[in-house]
Amino acid sequence: MKVKKPTIIAILVGIVLIGTASLYVTKFLTDFPAKASVKDLLSTGKRLFEKKQYDDAHKKLEECYQKAPDGELKNQAILFLSRCFTAQNQKEKAITHWNKVIENSSMRGQHAEAYYSLGLLQSAEEERPAEEYYNKAIASEPGSRFADLAEIELAKMMMEEENLRGAQQILEKLRDREKDYPQLTKATFRLNMTLLFSPTMTEIPESQYYRVKEGDTLDGIARTLGTTAALLQKSNRIADPRKLQIGQRLKVVTGKFQLEVSKSKNVLQLLSRDMVLNEYRIGTGKFGNTPVGKFKIGKKIVEPPWFPGDGRVIPYGHPENVLGTRWMGLEDIEENKDLTTEGIGIHGTHDESTIGKESSQGCIRLLNRDVEELFDIIPKGTEVIIKE
Repeated sequence: MKVKKPTIIAILVGIVLIGTASLYVTKFLTDFPAKASVKDLLSTGKRLFEKKQYDDAHKKLEECYQKAPDGELKNQAILFLSRCFTAQNQKEKAITHWNKVIENSSMRGQHAEAYYSLGLLQSAEEERPAEEYYNKAIASEPGSRFADLAEIELAKMMMEEENLRGAQQILEKLRDREKDYPQLTKATFRLNMTLLFSPTMTEIPESQYYRVKEGDTLDGIARTLGTTAALLQKSNRIADPRKLQIGQRLKVVTGKFQLEVSKSKNVLQLLSRDMVLNEYRIGTGKFGNTPVGKFKIGKKIVEPPWFPGDGRVIPYGHPENVLGTRWMGLEDIEENKDLTTEGIGIHGTHDESTIGKESSQGCIRLLNRDVEELFDIIPKGTEVIIKE
């Protein structure tokens, strides 16, 4: 029987189509396990990274990066490798990988993070300063998380350079995002303290200028205007308080301070006009022994001795003295009230492990550097509110 030509052509076309389909099926069956394997490597690497098992994470991610074809899988692998090396503080590898992210145009959405991370990895000695990277992070994706974080870092750099107004403008612009960025809260507290101890005038706490008169001393001015001599000296950069000049203009902080203690959070806040200026981690009394209520700062002592209650006096500097470098006694505000604060105060400690927990006999303890800062700021009579 004679086969018609169109029929032969149809048969040949069918054979070609079947062959082509077979090739695609074969390729799919070959590639699918490989792709599944690469996805598994990426998934495992991410999971290890999130568990902070960085050595194991970067091995999986490196294998994924080598095996993955160009595309999303490879991009995700290089992104998490960059994060991993940054977390491990492997500076050179982190810089190399973040630069790969920047060179990849398909990863434009991660460029702000890459520039921000490169800024954090820079030291003061680097040829390209961190400031340049932070500005690029901001420019690459304005308003993004990493652009905001870059702005916070710029504000911190401005504080180091004493450009306090510039830092203030940045942090105030971001103020409504404090819940999103713990870094922002910390930077704001740092700025508050830097402003307080600088000649810059502040509205909260209120400050004013004072002209030195004949016979004035820092102690006398402090008593008259309700501040401390230490704050006067530091905020006016006075090297020798015995050498005040008549007519010299001094910044004086006249705003009232308040301390608020949360026993449950083991946190002490420094406030002025209901604004939190700074926050300190503290230790409080074992078994809830720290009293609750309203009190005031009484006697203030530099390098205090300790009276443990057994008749002994443990001098400052002795290994058994638990009071650290400063003592601020608490007094009941109402006269003739039961002495709920007898022997209770705010003091320092050399033992950092006692901070953040119930660790004292009832006192409020801070790290020495923190209690020294507070000691210089708050005058006697400052209100202290202690809450559960």
